[in-house]
Amino acid sequence: MYSNFKEQAIEYVKQAVQEDNAGNYSKAFPLYMNALEYFKTHLKYEKNPKIREAITHKFTEYLRRAEEIRAVLDGGGSGPGSNGDAAVATKPKTKPKGGEGGGDGEDPEQSKLRAGLDSAIVREKPNVKWTDVAGLESAKQALQEAVILPVKFPQFFTGKRRP
Repeated sequence: MYSNFKEQAIEYVKQAVQEDNAGNYSKAFPLYMNALEYFKTHLKYEKNPKIREAITHKFTEYLRRAEEIRAVLDGGGSGPGSNGDAAVATKPKTKPKGGEGGGDGEDPEQSKLRAGLDSAIVREKPNVKWTDVAGLESAKQALQEAVILPVKFPQFFTGKRRP
């Protein structure tokens, strides 16, 4: 759902840049502000650090442009000092290509979860028999019924079953 925030922000930015290039600063300013709100909300939910960095970079760029426009609107100055930001802003960078899959820039929570999963995965087939496990007869019986038998005899376990 959070990707809707990013898409909304991009739409507002496109409109804002269009109005900005046309010289309609009074229309462009609220559009930039709306886009910034949506980008801020999206940043709360974004986990990928590379995408966060790209959006943060664009966020600061659009914020600087909105402040320039506000200064012009408030002060009635000699026009906004467009140093190419508006031309660059026509195509907002949303996702860097090839940045998926994580790596060095993972947040600690993500790496902790990944380490826990890696330790839980059995990489080689264990050499343990049912008779090697002492006691726990009811647990072994439940495992037999829930896991082993459906794998060995799938034809008996089709459709809905009720306990």
